[in-house]
Amino acid sequence: MERVGIVERYYEHHADYEDKRLFQDPYHMLEFIVTFYYLRKYLPETGDILDCGCGSGNYAIVLAGMGYNVALVDISQKLLNIATEKFRRTNRLSKLISVVKTSSTDLSMFGDKTFDAALCFGPLYHLPNEADQVRTVGELRRVLKPGGVLFVSAISYFGVIGVIVRDYAEELLLDSHREFFEKGIHLAEWHGYDLNVFPDAKFWKPLELEKFMEKHGFTTLEMAACEGVFTHLRKYVNEAAKDRRKWRRIIEIAIETSNEPTIIGNTEHFLWIGRKL
Repeated sequence: MERVGIVERYYEHHADYEDKRLFQDPYHMLEFIVTFYYLRKYLPETGDILDCGCGSGNYAIVLAGMGYNVALVDISQKLLNIATEKFRRTNRLSKLISVVKTSSTDLSMFGDKTFDAALCFGPLYHLPNEADQVRTVGELRRVLKPGGVLFVSAISYFGVIGVIVRDYAEELLLDSHREFFEKGIHLAEWHGYDLNVFPDAKFWKPLELEKFMEKHGFTTLEMAACEGVFTHLRKYVNEAAKDRRKWRRIIEIAIETSNEPTIIGNTEHFLWIGRKL
């Protein structure tokens, strides 16, 4: 099965869940809250933003409300439809530059030096093939203006090991999963292309991603752990968050600890933020 089609099928099947994923409980909201802290920190005051791998538009719709013009790109038509409906429902269609169904490896519909900033929240953790990773980063660099800022979200290799021990301990001993432990690669074929199992993926180590991005024309500005020190503590975060004062303090701590180098790799998701050279 073609690699892009594997991921597309997964997100077409899970589009409704993906739309709600970040807001299903306080623990998952930490990813959204911490990410937006860094978007506000590094985005220019105004401009055009490419949201490559936009999903259902949860970040894009807020950015449009802040005054940015946004181009939406995703491989799932169902997710693009959900995202477009959000813009229609909130009277923000005028902030949409375009809505395009395409892979992150092909952004040929956009000219060189078009965008002031770009988001890549998903594509790089669904590209197990290095050539596709290079094409994606090359395309993002091409469409960014000189000095443009790029935000990349990654699923942490170290964080995934915690999930394996918790939920899939039998995989620790499977020869078929050796490529995961050696390279952070996960393939849907290992599970018979089951749509209820995460599809093709590349799980990154923070310093590995930093080195990769800098090799391909970017300079690193900052990296951050999206769940801060609360990774894998979903049950306890959700329980504590019932008290608003505790929830506010959890958010503060998550942001305060997000750029601590010793925890970035152990989080579930981390951000790499850089600038085009």
